[in-house]
Amino acid sequence: MPKKITIFSATILYTIVIAVLSLVNLGNNFPELNTGFNDKIAHFLFYAMFCLMWFLSFKSFDLKRSLLIALFFSILFGTVIELIQGIDSIGRTKDVFDFFANIMGAISMAGLIYTKNKLLIKKT
Repeated sequence: MPKKITIFSATILYTIVIAVLSLVNLGNNFPELNTGFNDKIAHFLFYAMFCLMWFLSFKSFDLKRSLLIALFFSILFGTVIELIQGIDSIGRTKDVFDFFANIMGAISMAGLIYTKNKLLIKKT
C-alpha cells in the first residue's frame, strides 16, 4: 500500500478511536498515575498525537499549510466532541478543562513541529 494511504488510514483509525473513547461511557477502569490530573494528561497526549497524525496526513498529500490546517482541525474536533458530551443522552459530561487540555496538546504539538521544521530548514 502506498505510504500516503497508510498514513491517512492510520489517521482515520486514530480519529475514530478518539471519537469512540470520548463518546462512550467506559467507566473508570483505567490505571491511575495518582497525579490528580490523569484525565487531563490523557486529553493532552491524545490531542497532541491527533494533531501530529493529521499533520502527517496532510503533509503526505502535499497540502499547503498542513500544520495550520491540522491544528485548526484538532481544535475543531476537540470542541465538537466536548459539545456532544454535553448532550444528556450520551452519558458523558462536558468539561471546560478537558477542552483546554485538548487545545494545549494540539498547540504544543504544532509548536514542536513548527520548531523542528524551522531548525531543519535552517540547517540546510
